[in-house]
Amino acid sequence: MPSTAETVITRVLRRKTPTAKTILLELGKAGCVINNPEQDEPPVWLPKGSLGRANVMKVADLVRQDKTVEEIVAETRKSRRMVERYIAAAIHLGWVSRRPQRKQAGRKEPS
Repeated sequence: MPSTAETVITRVLRRKTPTAKTILLELGKAGCVINNPEQDEPPVWLPKGSLGRANVMKVADLVRQDKTVEEIVAETRKSRRMVERYIAAAIHLGWVSRRPQRKQAGRKEPS
């Protein structure tokens, strides 16, 4: 029965002085594929196309306007998951420095 990554890591961690290098070496011996991203490459989840970048810019503008996540979802007509992804990308790129507030349950909107 082949070793899973979890069993390999557990076995290595039982040693007296496990290191990251020994964990990676043992995972490789067990047949686990380890992908090392290039340091100059952006994270895989970061939107890459011009449309994605435009969406990140739009969401960043809305965050700077102190919109809540719910308001951003409504204004952009994107799913909550995509809005959260765009917010994460905007933070990663340094376009905003914080996450927007979430609408609090039971709070009445000002008239």
